[in-house]
Amino acid sequence: MEKLDSFKKVVVLMLENRSFDNLLGFLYKDGVPEGKKFEGLQEKTISNPIPKRAEGSEKNKVIEVSKAENYHQPYPDPGEEYQHVNTQLYNYISPENIGISASKMKPPYNIPKTTPSTPSMNGFVNDYINTLEALSGYKTTEEEYRKIMQCFTPDKIPVLTTLAKEFAVFDHWFCSVPSQTWCNRSFWHAGTSGGKVINPNNLETAEQWINDVWSQPTLFDRLSENKKSFTIYTEDYPITALVNGIKYCKQTEFGGLNKFKEDALKGKLPNYSFIEPKFYGQHNDQHPSAYSTSGPSKEKKLQKKNVIPKSETYTKEGTVLLGEKLIWDVYNAVKNSPERDEILLIITHDEHGGCFDHVAPGVGIPPTPKNKSKSMNFSRNNETEDTSLGFSFDRLGVRVPMVMISSFIEKNTIVNDTHDHTSFIKTMCEKWGMEGLTNRDKAAKSFAPVFSNKKRIDFPDIPEPQITDINEKEYDDDKLNGLQKTIIKNLHLCVLHSLREKNLNSDKLVNIKDIDTVKKAKEYMSILKLIIDGMDI
Repeated sequence: MEKLDSFKKVVVLMLENRSFDNLLGFLYKDGVPEGKKFEGLQEKTISNPIPKRAEGSEKNKVIEVSKAENYHQPYPDPGEEYQHVNTQLYNYISPENIGISASKMKPPYNIPKTTPSTPSMNGFVNDYINTLEALSGYKTTEEEYRKIMQCFTPDKIPVLTTLAKEFAVFDHWFCSVPSQTWCNRSFWHAGTSGGKVINPNNLETAEQWINDVWSQPTLFDRLSENKKSFTIYTEDYPITALVNGIKYCKQTEFGGLNKFKEDALKGKLPNYSFIEPKFYGQHNDQHPSAYSTSGPSKEKKLQKKNVIPKSETYTKEGTVLLGEKLIWDVYNAVKNSPERDEILLIITHDEHGGCFDHVAPGVGIPPTPKNKSKSMNFSRNNETEDTSLGFSFDRLGVRVPMVMISSFIEKNTIVNDTHDHTSFIKTMCEKWGMEGLTNRDKAAKSFAPVFSNKKRIDFPDIPEPQITDINEKEYDDDKLNGLQKTIIKNLHLCVLHSLREKNLNSDKLVNIKDIDTVKKAKEYMSILKLIIDGMDI
């Protein structure tokens, strides 16, 4: 049997913003299986230096990797934009970029004048300090910034780590871009982000994204051309439709997890299932929680405080435990499906989200020869700005977790070869005889060797994570975190763009700046869904 004949259907659960070390670095802390190699944190002392400007630098020179003290770390959310990732990789911040937000940073966006061929991965502490101080306006303590070096041990996240040991873990799987959500999720399905390196955040950049990215062919298109079925399962609104094109709403099941479980247990899954986590309320996406500085003026005056004040300006702390429960639900739906032996289940994360990792990313093939954006963003002084921020898409992003489950994957499989998100496109195109999409995915390494010719029957039983019951309404007044803001803002902007294109009335739209809580976002999302349903898209 050919290796890719071992499955007929693929299920992908893509979570948010965790690095490989953050979740799986300690996977084999008690010893790597004999004859295997694993690039983790076991039997190593790994640290990042403390910058001299930081409080505590006179006493300690470095922060070592340590075990996560609770399910919420790192809290608050680290920097994930291209500008922040450069600092994390190269441990350099341009002097004019110290203490300010990513959107205000100046070129070359924390790229050192002499760029080493291999990033040091020594700047996570430096960048976390810069991120927290830019958001809060006060000096960050060592107790606060040392959290960026905390990583989870298997006893904290037994579902993911059990699956990683029982089936396959990839210890050199990198996200495709050293930046954030939109571009990396785009690379997963399109092999490109159209020259964009950060999330769109206003009407101009949203329209550029629509023009440059929605026009790109995707894996969904290739599947349709080859008469293969697919479904996007989502709890809120499909972020995939905002990233790759609003037309994909037609292939979306808004029942999310429950609808997926129903289809799996009935043996009615499509050839490709893409599962999105819950992004609002009790969000199970594993995205670290952020806090807002848009609260009362008295909060902004806390310049001298050395502790993060608990107030209405802070979201509830996100927890990886909710993601564990989601992974458990998806795994058991596949495990109990009559189609189990024909299903490949993939569990991964879109990007590292600023979480610590010690392995330097390698080079990447640019999707197109120049890979520049077709559109240019006009800044306030009317000077054109390259929306790629000067990035050439010639290096990969940071490592992310990648676990694969199949009846044809042997226990304790560890894949050491380098892959990135476009390896998924490459392998799917190989599987179904489809044409590739870009130079990046065509050059990517297939993961076909992970499969064995021997079928296994022992899918392990894993205890269900226990989640404290909480009323969803308790999240209503929470301020939106960065990802939640980006989702609702881009849904608003995409609808506005579509209405203007069709010369339709937009009086049902509101000032997006007024949508600042979870309740308001969910209510407005319902309105926008109705508008989309009424348009011929």
